[in-house]
Amino acid sequence: MTDKTSSSSFENKLTLQSLYIALVPTLLLLIVLWQISLSFYLKLIITIFTLSFVAIGNLLIWRRIRNQLRTTTNVVEALITGDTTMRPSSAIKSGALAELNSVINTAAIQLAEQRLVSKEHHIAMAKVLEHINVAVICLDEHAVVTLLNPKAKHLFALQNEMIGMPARSFGIDKSLLTQQVQQVVTITTDKIEKRVYLQTDSYRLYGKTYTLLFLNDVQKLLQNEERVAWQRLLRVLSHEINNSLAPIASIGESLTQVVSTANLEAEISDDLSDGLRIITERALTLNSFIKQYQSLTHLPTPDKITFSIKNFIYDLCELFPETSIEINTHNDMEIFADKSQLSQVVVNLLTNAMQANPPNEYCLIELSWQVNNDMVQIIICDNGDGIKNPDNIFVPFYTTKKHGSGIGLVLCRQIMFNHGGDLTLTNRQLQTGAVATISLPTTI
Repeated sequence: MTDKTSSSSFENKLTLQSLYIALVPTLLLLIVLWQISLSFYLKLIITIFTLSFVAIGNLLIWRRIRNQLRTTTNVVEALITGDTTMRPSSAIKSGALAELNSVINTAAIQLAEQRLVSKEHHIAMAKVLEHINVAVICLDEHAVVTLLNPKAKHLFALQNEMIGMPARSFGIDKSLLTQQVQQVVTITTDKIEKRVYLQTDSYRLYGKTYTLLFLNDVQKLLQNEERVAWQRLLRVLSHEINNSLAPIASIGESLTQVVSTANLEAEISDDLSDGLRIITERALTLNSFIKQYQSLTHLPTPDKITFSIKNFIYDLCELFPETSIEINTHNDMEIFADKSQLSQVVVNLLTNAMQANPPNEYCLIELSWQVNNDMVQIIICDNGDGIKNPDNIFVPFYTTKKHGSGIGLVLCRQIMFNHGGDLTLTNRQLQTGAVATISLPTTI
C-alpha cells in the first residue's frame, strides 16, 4: 500500500504544481517591489506577507484536496464493506466533483437495492430449503458438508450439526460425486439404511467447485408400491382360488353323502370317505388361508385417540405372565394412535419374540420407548436366534414357522403404515436376537 503523505502522492504533486505556478508572479512582484523607493522595513513586511499568503494558500489547497479524496475513499470503502448509508457531501452543486459525488450516490443507491434484493432472495431461499420435502446437502471440493437443510438432518436421523462432516460418514460414496447422478441408491449408516433417489449438481463460488445433493426418501414409496402390488395379486388369487375351492368343497361334501348311502364294500367305502374328507378339509383350510390375506386389503381406517404409552405397555405385558419381560423405560408420554390396532401389533411382536427361543431355553424380552427424530419408537428386543432371512420377513406367504401363514408381520407393518409410521426388524449387533421397532408420528 502506498504512503498517502509521500511526495509522490496526487495531492502533493498538485500542490507543488500550484506553488510553481504561483512562483513566477510572486518573484516578479518582489522584484518590482524592491526596485521602487520604499522603506526597507515596508518592503520586508510586504515580502513576508506575500510569501506567507502563497504558502498558506497552497497549504489550504493541499488540505482541501486531501480531505476530499479521503472522504471519497471512505465512502467507497463503506460501499465495498456493505455500508450503503454513507454519502458524499451534497454541498457541491456543480463541477466535476459534483458529478463524481452524483455517480457515487447513484452507485450507493443501486448497491443498497441489490443487497436488499439479494438478502430477500437469500431469506426466501432459506425458507424454501427449510420447508422443502427434499434433503439438500452442499459439499465442497473435499466432499465435506458446508450447507444442509432440516430435511437432511431428519433423513439421516442426526441431532448434531452435520456441517464439517465428510460425505462418507452418512453413506454417500465419493465416486457418486465425480459426475452428475440421477438414480436410486442405498444409504447405510450406523443409524439408518434407506433407499433414496439421489440427484447431484455442481456450481462454482469464488473459484471453488461445490456439489449439491438432492435426496428424496423413496423407501416408503417403494414399500407402498410393493404393498399395492401384493394387494392386487391377493385380490386376483383370492377371486380365482375361491371360484375353484367352493365347488370342490361342495362336491366333496355331496360325494361323501353319496358314498355313505351307497351299497359299497366296506374297504372301498372307507377309502372314498377318507379321500373325500381330506379333499373337503384341505379346500376349506385353503379357503380360510386366503381369507386371512384378504384382511390386508380391508384394514379399517385407524380410529386414533390419545392415551398413555406406559399404561398401554404394562397392560399388554400382563397378557404374558409366564414370559420374562423387562421394561427399561419408566417415563410416560401421550401417543396418538388406534389403541386396538396398535395392541394387535405389539402382541404379535411379543409373541414372535417369545417364540424366537428354542423350547426349554430362557426367554428374555426387553421393551422400551423413546422419541427419536420426531417419531415415538417402541423397541422390542429378544434373545432368540435372530432373523435368518431379513430380506423376506415382510413378504406375504413367507414364514419360518411350522404352522405359520406369513401374514402376521405383513399385517403389522400395514397397520403402522396406515398410522403414518413404520415397522422395522433387524438383528441385534452385540448379541443374538432381534430388534423390532415400531415408529409412530409424535404430532397429531
